[in-house]
Amino acid sequence: MGVVREPMDDREMTQGAAVHDVQEIFSGASIAQADYHRIMDRLPTGVLLHRQGVILYANPVMVNILGLERPADCLYKPLLNYFQPESWKRIEQAVEAMGNEESGGIPGEVILIRSDDKEATLETITAQVDLAEGALFCTVAQDISQRKQNEDRIRHQANYDNLTGLPNRMLFMDRLQREVVRATRQQHRVALMFIDLDRFKWVNDTLGHAAGDELLREVSTRLQGCLRKSDTVARMGGDEFTAILPDMARGPFAERVASEVLGQLVAPFTLCGQEVMISGSIGIAIYPDDAASMDELLRNADIAMYRAKSAGRNGYRFFTPDMHAEAQQRMELEKDLHYVLERQELVIHYQPIVDLNTRQVMGAECLLRWIHPKRGFISPALFIPMAEEIGMISKITEWTIRTACAQAAQWRRRPGCAHFFVSVNLSCTRCRDLSVGDNMPKIFQQTGLPADGLVLEITENILSEDANRALQMLNQLVQMGVNLWLDDFGTGHSSLSVLKRLPVSGIKIDRSFVPSALSDPETVVLVEAILSLARSLDREVIGEGIEAEAQAEFLSARSCRFGQGYLFLKPEPAEEFVKVLG
Repeated sequence: MGVVREPMDDREMTQGAAVHDVQEIFSGASIAQADYHRIMDRLPTGVLLHRQGVILYANPVMVNILGLERPADCLYKPLLNYFQPESWKRIEQAVEAMGNEESGGIPGEVILIRSDDKEATLETITAQVDLAEGALFCTVAQDISQRKQNEDRIRHQANYDNLTGLPNRMLFMDRLQREVVRATRQQHRVALMFIDLDRFKWVNDTLGHAAGDELLREVSTRLQGCLRKSDTVARMGGDEFTAILPDMARGPFAERVASEVLGQLVAPFTLCGQEVMISGSIGIAIYPDDAASMDELLRNADIAMYRAKSAGRNGYRFFTPDMHAEAQQRMELEKDLHYVLERQELVIHYQPIVDLNTRQVMGAECLLRWIHPKRGFISPALFIPMAEEIGMISKITEWTIRTACAQAAQWRRRPGCAHFFVSVNLSCTRCRDLSVGDNMPKIFQQTGLPADGLVLEITENILSEDANRALQMLNQLVQMGVNLWLDDFGTGHSSLSVLKRLPVSGIKIDRSFVPSALSDPETVVLVEAILSLARSLDREVIGEGIEAEAQAEFLSARSCRFGQGYLFLKPEPAEEFVKVLG
């Protein structure tokens, strides 16, 4: 008895019609119709047959890619229901242009709009098969959406900073090269800005890296707000940012942008619930005015930025030719500074600190000198800030204190010098390093100088960044017996208020007041006010810059105990200074 087959439903009829077209592709092959179903349904990639933009067949993988449940949902429907017109049109045009030429198919990449309206990217190969009823297109497709997402993510990670989302150094260099080429071709100019944050290290050290990261993100937002859409702002790493400004020459517009950036950087930041103030230093170089190549443009913008920083920060500088020679000299000087202790090129000059009543030498201020083998004397005003920047200041300060203490211990053995002391200026950078207090007991033990034989001179700037940390270190020193003097008193913004906070035993009247104290009535009032304040707070007073006997007498008459200046002796090396000790 034969098997009675139920009538075919619409799904089977459309699928059967499509498979009939598929059979034509394989005409001449001895494959049963049912086998075509199994072959096409088992393929691991999507297969789509279409003619004149209409879908004739989709295997299960393709149906799944389309986001459908069954083949009948897409059969005999326009391709453009699922594919972006432009990308698919390019493939069909390429296939039609190929015609009957022997080919393995035309590769392509198309954007698919799934039935749930989500996009997917397909990698396809499409071939044209000429049949009796007309040309048939066969497309083999694979969903590469995940791969594309991974590639995009890798590409983004390679070109953008993970923290700020700004272009990183790699993408910045690529865009700068493009702008330099365009500027050369069109005879335009391109400005390059190097932007370095002032006090970023302090934010990291004081508030932690989370606050530092938050600051960098906020800075990047503010920088983007200052620039045009055609400009590129990038993070080079750390706290360094760059900006590429196409079609911008040196002049008012570039200055306006730099001023606006500085204004944004000095505006308060709220980090981890605390208000923080920073600033920025900007160097600007113009192509082709300041450089003949991209590398030279980069170097010159960096040089200009350093000039802005060394000029006091919170400013900008355009590159000028003289900066290059200075940068070369500075680079060589920095290299030599790394070996200054090893080569024993530092010496201390001592200037006597005199009791103004008895004129007896009570101590000496230690003034550091660098005697370079080729350049001779190099000013501390030049190499001390440089030592701070390259991380040498801690070693240099410790060497200075140790050497001075050893010398003072030796001089104390002389008759009448049992209480001789030395004073050493303490860098603000070094003040923030708590190890300065930790190392003192060892220095006193090794040199034989008691703690009261050392005076450390500080300035009120020590409280400008991390006051709590600085006070902790200063109190540690005072507890050991070290004396602290406040240097440059009267010249700062808050001398009167910080005097109460700082554990200092003495204050030094700045040398700018002493020479005019005899001729300027206002200066007289200021000096007398300082002396009166010191007496009230039980602080010693030291007058600096005394060059005439009348100046010494003026200070002595007003109860200023100590003085120093060229009247008594200019700073001299130890072998010359010892002569004033008798």
